[in-house]
Amino acid sequence: MATTTIDPATTTVRLLIGEGQPRDAPADLLASLDAIEVYNGSACPAGFRLSFVGDRYPPEPGPMPEYPLLASGLLDPFNRVQVVIQPEGDAATVLIDGFITYQEVSVEADGKTTISVLGEDVSVKMDLFEVSAEYPNLTDSAIVTQILGKYGDLGIEPQVTAPSDESAPQDYVPQQNSTDRFFLQALAARHGFLFYIQPGSSAGSNTAYWGPPVTSGTSQKALTLNMGPANNLRSLALRYEALAPTVTYGRVLDLTQQPAAPVDVGLGGASPEGGLAANPAIPSSASSLAQDPSGTSYASQLASVAVRGSLLLHPGFTSAETRSAGQGKVNRSVQEAVVVEGELDTADYEDVLIAPGLVDLRGVGTRYDGTYVVKQVRHLLSFEEDQVLYTQKFVLTRGGVGSTITEVDET
Repeated sequence: MATTTIDPATTTVRLLIGEGQPRDAPADLLASLDAIEVYNGSACPAGFRLSFVGDRYPPEPGPMPEYPLLASGLLDPFNRVQVVIQPEGDAATVLIDGFITYQEVSVEADGKTTISVLGEDVSVKMDLFEVSAEYPNLTDSAIVTQILGKYGDLGIEPQVTAPSDESAPQDYVPQQNSTDRFFLQALAARHGFLFYIQPGSSAGSNTAYWGPPVTSGTSQKALTLNMGPANNLRSLALRYEALAPTVTYGRVLDLTQQPAAPVDVGLGGASPEGGLAANPAIPSSASSLAQDPSGTSYASQLASVAVRGSLLLHPGFTSAETRSAGQGKVNRSVQEAVVVEGELDTADYEDVLIAPGLVDLRGVGTRYDGTYVVKQVRHLLSFEEDQVLYTQKFVLTRGGVGSTITEVDET
């Protein structure tokens, strides 16, 4: 497979590493650097892998020689790592800010030794200790804000979106018996939300996003195929996931009524899906089917059912909160209907694709052209003498087929 070569004279790759506040890696460590792999996106945690050529020195008088790279202490677990890439004339992009959690030494029969360190983004510090805590009279978004406030010293800035119709529970006390990261993810899933860490514009700053999938905003430079000299993709595969979209339904006990009464809740379409698809994956008929999936109406229409149904199980929620949680689950599920996987020609693209984010795709036909959510990007940089080989592989998602835009931004 052909590999994209970027010019080290025009593109700077920085590796910062160390205890506390990391600094630029020393020259001897950079000289041994063989590859950097970073993956990030709309799931937590993001991660990285650094690979070094780690030969041992030949035997000398005195103690047996140790691997010099390990003896330096820079590759020790829980040292902080930041990877920054900056094309000439463009702003720097922080690919990852995290901590080493795994160290590996691989020795081959011919004596070649590779030392690798793997790690997770800064959210790993939220996943070390389980916490037993209560949050009386607090909404979920307030709980999230309170938890994230503990991590300001790591350069984490909370970005929290409150679910619609949110209210503090009066009949029970929210409890946590898990790590902070697990609890934040569980609270997000309950509303169909996402929780992830996104590096900021400078090394050491991060945004902790807790909210709905982002489906509006400015798109990144367009991805192009089958358009001659405008092409910037090496490969592309598109698929339609018919079992991904989900409608929600159920019956909840509304404690706000006196006396408490059961309320039926059924949701069909995905209202704030962002208008990314001209033909949404959930058919309009799904709403009626979600009302009574065990009754005669469902049985009579079984042959035409073309969507999954999921029960809403939220004890203690009001009917409004249950609808909000159900709508969030619908919105999140429909985002996975259309999935695109591909590889960039980095030299032709002349940019770094950021996940999560939005990007326009063109040149693959009216069914799949248009705007997508960038779900994940995997960056692989290999260092060979005076060359840097840079590969970007990506996953895009959307809630249906057909484009809602007629042109893309080429800049």
